[in-house]
Amino acid sequence: MIHIEQPPFAPWLGFCEALLHCDSVAFYDDVQYTQGGWQNRNRIKTPEGPAWMTVAVTHESGQLIKDTRIASSFDPDTLLRQIRLAYARTAHVEEALNVLRPVLEAGHEWLADLNIDLITAIATALGSRARLLRTSEMKIPAVGKSERLAQICAAAGERVLWAGSGTREYLDTDELALHQVSVVWNEFTPRHPQYVQAWPRQGFVPCLSVIDAVCALGWAGTAAMLRTSFASYRPHAERGTVA
Repeated sequence: MIHIEQPPFAPWLGFCEALLHCDSVAFYDDVQYTQGGWQNRNRIKTPEGPAWMTVAVTHESGQLIKDTRIASSFDPDTLLRQIRLAYARTAHVEEALNVLRPVLEAGHEWLADLNIDLITAIATALGSRARLLRTSEMKIPAVGKSERLAQICAAAGERVLWAGSGTREYLDTDELALHQVSVVWNEFTPRHPQYVQAWPRQGFVPCLSVIDAVCALGWAGTAAMLRTSFASYRPHAERGTVA
């Protein structure tokens, strides 16, 4: 089973679940960069509520994710300080920072390289065994969305696509079936696991960066929570057209 997604910055738990339960994860880095998307930012929980942590980039119209350069104004120390201040009262903030800090301070030039290296470190900390692939290295021609996804699956040697519910609007499961690819839909948001977050008086805030869960539970605790959630959902997951 494979999950295909544009490489996010410090991803949310839904992406990390795919790291743990898919055989392959393909970073869709040769598509257009979306300003205001999840490639250069994500949210954490602070005393004032959810807040963005952002990697500044230089952006030109039409540029690809893999060609998006990190701006010289990006200061990893400021970002790390933001995380530390937000989660200073949690049990595992240092455990989280020990994984994040080396990557954030490595001096990356390109956003995709930073994101993928950070996800690789997160995958290792969670105990993932997934193959991490870049679509830009597959040399797949620019064709329709569904056909291109089928070719990515073929290049990775996978025949089952683990697809987020947001892709229902454009994913043609009939066309994928013609390429011997079936789809399993991941409805993660409605089943988002809950845990004791920082700043509990605000109530539980879902869909934050994995950093939030790790500061509360540690890497092993976060992985265990995701494995339990997946085990209860997978037998009932809706399938698209089966080849």
